[in-house]
Parts: sequence; structure tokens; C-alpha cells
Amino acid sequence: MSLQEVIKLAKQLSTVDKVRLIQQIATDIEQELTDKLSTVPRQSL
Repeated sequence: MSLQEVIKLAKQLSTVDKVRLIQQIATDIEQELTDKLSTVPRQSL
């Protein structure tokens, strides 16, 4: 499924469901970024 197909489907959601979708995606993105940051070695000053 392409991004354009997903966007087309998302636009059909009610406003409340769009908000829920954004909240879920934002949570997933935060988790992915946190996971990536924890695997990057820190440089000492």
C-alpha cells in the first residue's frame, strides 16, 4: 500500500478518528526515535 493510498483513506476518517490516528502515529515515532537515540554511542566531551 502506498503513502498516497493511506492518505486517501485517512481523509475519509472522522475528525475524532483522525486525531486518534495522529496520536498513535506520534507515539510510534517517539518510540522509534527514542530507540534510535539509545543505540547511538555518545561522544565524551
